[in-house]
Amino acid sequence: MRILTIGNSKSIEILTNFLAQNKDFLVFTTFENTDANFVDIHPENIDELKDFALANEINLTIAAGDTLPDIDYLRVFGENNLAILTPDKEAQKIASSKSFGKKFIYKNKIKTPRFAFFEKPNLAIEYVKSAQYPLVIKPDGHSDTETAYIAETFSAAKKQVEKLFLRGNSKVLAEDYIYGKEVSIYVLSDGFNPIIIGALANFQNEISILNPSFLTKELEEKIYNEIIFPTISSLAREESEYTGILGFDLIITPRAENATGSEIYLVEYNSFFKDIDCEILLKGADENWAKLFMDTIVGTLADNFESPFSIKKTDEFLGAFRLENEIITESARTLGSLKNKLTAEGLPEGLLADAEKMWRL
Repeated sequence: MRILTIGNSKSIEILTNFLAQNKDFLVFTTFENTDANFVDIHPENIDELKDFALANEINLTIAAGDTLPDIDYLRVFGENNLAILTPDKEAQKIASSKSFGKKFIYKNKIKTPRFAFFEKPNLAIEYVKSAQYPLVIKPDGHSDTETAYIAETFSAAKKQVEKLFLRGNSKVLAEDYIYGKEVSIYVLSDGFNPIIIGALANFQNEISILNPSFLTKELEEKIYNEIIFPTISSLAREESEYTGILGFDLIITPRAENATGSEIYLVEYNSFFKDIDCEILLKGADENWAKLFMDTIVGTLADNFESPFSIKKTDEFLGAFRLENEIITESARTLGSLKNKLTAEGLPEGLLADAEKMWRL
């Protein structure tokens, strides 16, 4: 199979290297210095990329990245009968714009932290002056350099608001801080049938553990029924079917140790794997990823999976952490061995201890 990956994110680099390990694949990529064949075409040059895919008989293209949401890869490649894994331009707005995503979440009555968006600094500052703290301050778009900031005081919130506007952000989000476990769940969706790939416990975007024990089957089913399926079905009703990978960033409060009466908040969507999650998700599913992607594109996920939870999982524990600009991943037969491997690779023991304390709420 001939595969082309398009993008310039760390997750595209990880995916490209993962696919290139398979000797049955001939992989091309727009990301330099990977194990695949470099294609010297800018990711935003859609016509040249389309021509390259046609000339080289590419069977599967994967396009992803925060800088690419305004490019209609799906339309251009689809018009040329090229299979491409990427969301519809309109559907992707729920992930590329936090304001659009939050309005979508609110409209569909999905629980989310209280929020407000502002297009002018003075209005945002007036809001945070009377807000309860801690308070989360975010830019409207996704960015590697501008992420969620938790302000403990009005002074800190005001400073962050001013900084985001000075850096050219057109909108800034202020959101209530919800104390609880941070979980990211990823699905493959063919527009109608979301299939869960995996769930991860996250801590401060610095460490992730795949399929944490506190995420019970009952709780996972509750998340699917109250958050995941309503998202996909609502987009389908709006004739904006979401095809591809979709991530759900959630907060599970301390009361949510079982499905009964649990409080689960959807914070935001992601249109691809976050870099810290990417490799352990790819390794965590005992499936043929190229086939999964093709099933997603052609709409045959429901034909191959009896339920949204039926992707085969590895029996190993997997974890990843961020070390400067690198993502370190490890696997082990037991959770204790995984912790030892991660700390041996450089994960600070204090960070691991803090994460465990949070995950055991």
